[in-house]
Amino acid sequence: MATPVVIFTRLTAAPGRGNELLAILEALAVATRAEPGNDMFVVHAARDEPDVVLGYEVFTDDDALTAHRATDAVRVAQEQLTDVLAEPPEVVYAR
Repeated sequence: MATPVVIFTRLTAAPGRGNELLAILEALAVATRAEPGNDMFVVHAARDEPDVVLGYEVFTDDDALTAHRATDAVRVAQEQLTDVLAEPPEVVYAR
C-alpha cells in the first residue's frame, strides 16, 4: 500500500505582496487539483499576517509528488515566486 505524502507550507511574501503571493498559489492549487495522485491542495491567507500564506497538500505517494514537481504549473509558479517571496518557504512533511 502506498504511503500518502502530506505537506504543510508557510510562505512569506515581501512586504505588501501577500495578495500577489496568494494569487500565484491559488492558480497552482487549481492546476494541482486536476493532477492524478493529488488528494488535496489548499492555500489560505494567514489571518493576522497579511504577507503570509499557509498551504496544505496531500499526494497519494512519492511518485505522485515527483510527477507534480515536474509539471509546467509548478515551473511557472516557481518562476513567479522568485520575485515575490521574502524568504524561502518553511516546509514540513507529515505522514
